[in-house]
Amino acid sequence: MKKYLVILLFVLIAFPAFAADKDKESAYNRVMRTNTLRCGFVPWPPGFAVDPNTNEVSGPTKDLFKSIIKLTGWKPEFVQVALGTYILDLNNGRIDAMCSDGPWTITNIRLVDYTTPAMYSPILLYVRADDTRFDSYASLNHENVSFVGIDGDISSDLTALRFPKAKIRSLINLTDPAMMMREVADGKADAVILDPVTAEAFMENNPGEMKALPIDNVLAVYPVGMSVKRGEALLQQTLSRATEMAINIGLADTKIDLYDPMRKTIYSPARAYKEPEK
Repeated sequence: MKKYLVILLFVLIAFPAFAADKDKESAYNRVMRTNTLRCGFVPWPPGFAVDPNTNEVSGPTKDLFKSIIKLTGWKPEFVQVALGTYILDLNNGRIDAMCSDGPWTITNIRLVDYTTPAMYSPILLYVRADDTRFDSYASLNHENVSFVGIDGDISSDLTALRFPKAKIRSLINLTDPAMMMREVADGKADAVILDPVTAEAFMENNPGEMKALPIDNVLAVYPVGMSVKRGEALLQQTLSRATEMAINIGLADTKIDLYDPMRKTIYSPARAYKEPEK
């Protein structure tokens, strides 16, 4: 009898929690109800820049994802988040999706679902302009070489994967990405892994201080799209279809052309079809 009473007590206690979890509104239903998609972003100039005086968000990456979201008929709202907490923000509903996301920390593929990529980012390695010690990627995988990286970013994650013997000088995840280039330029580290959009902006403002390691092949290529909470299949599918339409109607290329018409720093995704030969 006591056994049955214990089971009954457990059911009575646990049922409200199960019911509450079941009744929790999905991100997709929340977006449909509000007609607004709150997309998280990490300040990463020039792609996502925040004016310190007005808090206005601008940049070519912001414009691209704004256009994609608007194809769904939803109103985009951009919410600033931190690299280290955005997955928590997705899970607790502070944001509905994460803009300009990719597997910057590769283990995140277990924790979120990614949409169809809107573009691809080549990843390069940068050293001081007068540094002639390195002539290959292998030459940097050494105990005497130090990298600088931001916690939770590709700059740290890919360094650990590709250059396991090197040291990593870690910066907190609220650091301006340009500070990584500054750390190397000032001699506090030997190299940094970075996207060329960010690196080119730094080198334009600080000529003669840094250079890309002169190797023909890029270090890596990463997809850039949006991410949603793990299991939010309806939202993921909707944003993926919108991204595919932005690609197929030329909208994505139009936005990328405004920033990089030569495709030196941003790669366009391949289309899923082939036009017939004329």
